[in-house]
Amino acid sequence: MDIFEIPLPELASDPDWADHKRLETECNREIIGGPERDVDPEADLVSARAEKEWATRWFLARDGEVAVGWARTARNMVDEPELAYVTLYVTPSHRGTGLGQALVDTVREALVAEGVTMFQVWITTPIVDEPLRPSSGFGGVDPGHGGVRLALANGLKLKQAERVSRYDFARPLVDPAEALAEAQGVAGADYEVVAVEGRMPDDMLAGYAVLMERMAVDPPQGELTVVERKWDAERVRQAEATRLLTDRIYRVVVRHLPTGDLVALSEMHVDRSNPLAFVDQWDTIVLPDHRGHRLGMLVKASNLIQVRDKEPNAQAILTWNAEENRHMLRVNEALGFYPVYAEGGFEASVAEAVDNGESVA
Repeated sequence: MDIFEIPLPELASDPDWADHKRLETECNREIIGGPERDVDPEADLVSARAEKEWATRWFLARDGEVAVGWARTARNMVDEPELAYVTLYVTPSHRGTGLGQALVDTVREALVAEGVTMFQVWITTPIVDEPLRPSSGFGGVDPGHGGVRLALANGLKLKQAERVSRYDFARPLVDPAEALAEAQGVAGADYEVVAVEGRMPDDMLAGYAVLMERMAVDPPQGELTVVERKWDAERVRQAEATRLLTDRIYRVVVRHLPTGDLVALSEMHVDRSNPLAFVDQWDTIVLPDHRGHRLGMLVKASNLIQVRDKEPNAQAILTWNAEENRHMLRVNEALGFYPVYAEGGFEASVAEAVDNGESVA
């Protein structure tokens, strides 16, 4: 068995890069059962070359000539370079062989050498009746899942559980136009809804940056490390430039007319390379001083309408919410989102790993 790092290639047809992306697609299909999150090697290479904030490393495992596992690490070099997000996958034929642990050890050694002090892993599992729960007691993941067992064996602790929910455009629980009208009636005339496709208008950049900063700290995060992120117009434009290479972006913001401030946001992305792709719900937030006016429903319903009208072939949306975030879950449930998976955020520091006498994924 050979585990090695893949440098960023010149061409997407590079055998190691292509095999890594093929196994990423295999991983995604194992989770969701279809092509909606298939990975395009060319699109991923374009995105990787353009990325300015995130330092990503790719690892591949081969048994002879056959690719049988992969790992990926990502560090935000602007806000949290000492924290690494780790993802790994082993093909079914090589589970139980120790390959998962070998990938963990390889990745850990590489990251610690770079000065990483904290590891975070997100694992998607089926929803089960008797889950492993975080200390908050909200939600949980399948304790029998191989990734969960590997994380626990390496000293990581479940710090938060999220619900992954799906919305089917063909089967909404309510007409989003009706939900929008009802929310507008509660919000009143002080709030204006603005739909944006693509780049944010220049006059909204400062307000959008404020919303992104709040998004980093406002949603419930269980016992996970909370990292403040500083946003400005330049950072917004750089993030847009990278994402728009591979995604179409749809946003709805709410402007508070008396002050001119942007006070709420819903953002969705559509993968340009996969015509069958799920729509990904990104950020949804209402600033604290403006909660209680149905603005969450206002931006969600409005963006559902925007995406439905501009992406007529889109079948469904996936969204992620902390199980503690009951308000946002209620908004989603009222619109017709329903739970499909559980996802757990596991975390450990290098110091904790030493204390546990284990290596950390």
